[in-house]
Amino acid sequence: MATAHANIQALTAARFETPAKFTQFCENGGQPLGGYIGGQSVPGSMNATFETVDPGSLEVLARVSEMAESEVDRAVAAAQAAFAGNGVNGWRDFPVDERCELVMKLVELADRDRDVLLACEIRDGGKVSELAEGDVDQIRACAEYFCDVAKRIPLGDGPSQEVADGVRGFTYREPWGVVAGIIPWNYPIVLTSWFMFPALLSGNCIIIKPAEDTPLSALYLAKLAEEAGFPPGVINVLPGRGELTGQAIAEHPGIRYISFTGSPGVGQHILRTCDRHGTRMKREMGGNGSAIVLDDADPQVVARMIGRHANQHFGQTCCTIHRVFVDKKIADDFIDAERDFFENLKIGYQAEEGTQLGAVINPTQMSRILRAQADAIARGGEPLVAGGPAEVQGRKGFYLKPALYRTNPGVHCNPQEVFHTFATICPVSSAEEALELANSTPYGLGASVWTKDVDRGIALAKKFRDGTCQVNCHNSIAYGLPYGGQGISGGPGAGVNCEETFRDYTQVKAVYVSEYPEA
Repeated sequence: MATAHANIQALTAARFETPAKFTQFCENGGQPLGGYIGGQSVPGSMNATFETVDPGSLEVLARVSEMAESEVDRAVAAAQAAFAGNGVNGWRDFPVDERCELVMKLVELADRDRDVLLACEIRDGGKVSELAEGDVDQIRACAEYFCDVAKRIPLGDGPSQEVADGVRGFTYREPWGVVAGIIPWNYPIVLTSWFMFPALLSGNCIIIKPAEDTPLSALYLAKLAEEAGFPPGVINVLPGRGELTGQAIAEHPGIRYISFTGSPGVGQHILRTCDRHGTRMKREMGGNGSAIVLDDADPQVVARMIGRHANQHFGQTCCTIHRVFVDKKIADDFIDAERDFFENLKIGYQAEEGTQLGAVINPTQMSRILRAQADAIARGGEPLVAGGPAEVQGRKGFYLKPALYRTNPGVHCNPQEVFHTFATICPVSSAEEALELANSTPYGLGASVWTKDVDRGIALAKKFRDGTCQVNCHNSIAYGLPYGGQGISGGPGAGVNCEETFRDYTQVKAVYVSEYPEA
C-alpha cells in the first residue's frame, strides 16, 4: 500500500530544450512582435512595447507592441468587413464544412509546431511539461468537438409555426458578428482554444486579447492561422495591458459579445462597462475550491490526490482545491499525510527535470500570495507548512514555498482565492457540517467529495453550490459537459465545452410573417 501512495505524485517536469523556432519567433528579426489585425502584423500607434519574461529565470523572451484604442478600432473594422464580406462571401456565409476545414488546417499546423507551443506554455507561462503537454492537446480536442457540434446545430431559419390566422412565425439564429475573448495568463492555450473554436465555427470573427504576461501563444496561433488560409480579419490578436487594451475592447460598441476569464473584480468592471452599450458578456471568474473527505476515505491516498490537485500549475488553476473539510475520525492521519506531500514538493525551474513547484507568474502575484499567507495566520490559521519565499540555485524567479494551515469551523482564514499551492484543512464532525462550510463562500466553481461510498458522494456533490461537482476526482473537464461557475465565479450562459457554448456565440430572433393585406 505504501508503494501505491508513493505513485500519486504532483505534476512533474521533464527536461525541456527550447526549440530554435521559438527563439526566432520571439526575436522577430530584432523588432518587437506586433499585434495581428486584418491579416497583418501591426506595431501599434503608441509606439509602446512591453517585455514578456520567463517567470522562473526572469529572462526576457520577447518585446511585444502594446495595442491601444486606435488598434481596437482597426481590429473591429477589419473583423466587421471579414464578417460581412460583400454581402455574400463574408465569414458568416462560409458553409460550415469550409469553416471546419480551415480550423482543422490550423490544428494540423499547431501539431507540426507543437514544440513551439510547448515553449510558449513552459517558458512564457511557467508550466511544467506534464501539464503543458496536456494543454497543447486541447487544441485538437476542442477543435474536433466543436466541428462536430457546428455540423449538428443548424443556424438560420428554425421550424415555422402558425401563430394566428394568416400569420406564421419562426426563429432565426445567427452569429453575433465581432466577438472578443479576454484570456488570462494561467491557461493561455487552453482558454484561447475554448473561446476561439466555438466562436469561429458559429460564424463570428474574433478578437483575442491575451494576458500581457503570456501573449506569445496567441500571437503564434495568429501566424499559423494566416498560414492556414483564414481570410484577413477573421482572427485578430491585440496584446496589451488589461487597463488599456482590455478596457478599450470593453468600451467598443462594435464588439457584440465578450468572453472573459479572470478575477471577479475585473470581470464585474467589464460587465458594467459592456452594459452601457449593450454588449453581451459571459464570464468565468475564479474560485476557492473545496474538498470534503468523509470518514471512510483512506487518509494517505486521498491526501496525496488532493495535494496533486492543489498543486496543479502551482495552484494557479481557477477550480483548484484551497479548502479541505475532513472528518475528525481521520483528520490527524490526513493532516500528517497532506503536510508530508506539501513539504516534499520539489521546488525548481519549470524546464528542469523533476520540478513540481515552479515560479509564480509575476511579482505582483508573488506579493499577493505572501500577503495571503500572513493574513491566514492573522485570521487564526495554524501553519502546518509555513510558506514564504523560496530560493532556487542558479535562478532568479518568483519562487514561493507551499503553504498549508489547520483551521476550525468558524475560523475564516481563507476567504478569497489565493492563486498558489495554498490550502486550509478544517476537521469537521459530519458531512452536513462540511457541506455547510464548503458552501459558505461567494465563489462557486469547483468542489469534490472523497469517499468509498460513491452513491453517498454523488448525493453530497449535488448539494454543492458550484458549477462543477465531483466525486473522488477534481479539476475535471470534459467536452460535452459544461464548465462554468455559480455565484461570483461566473455566468451567464452555459460556461464552456458543451453544445450550449456554441449557442452562446449566436443570437436568436423571432420572425413573424403575414400575407400582405388586401385593399
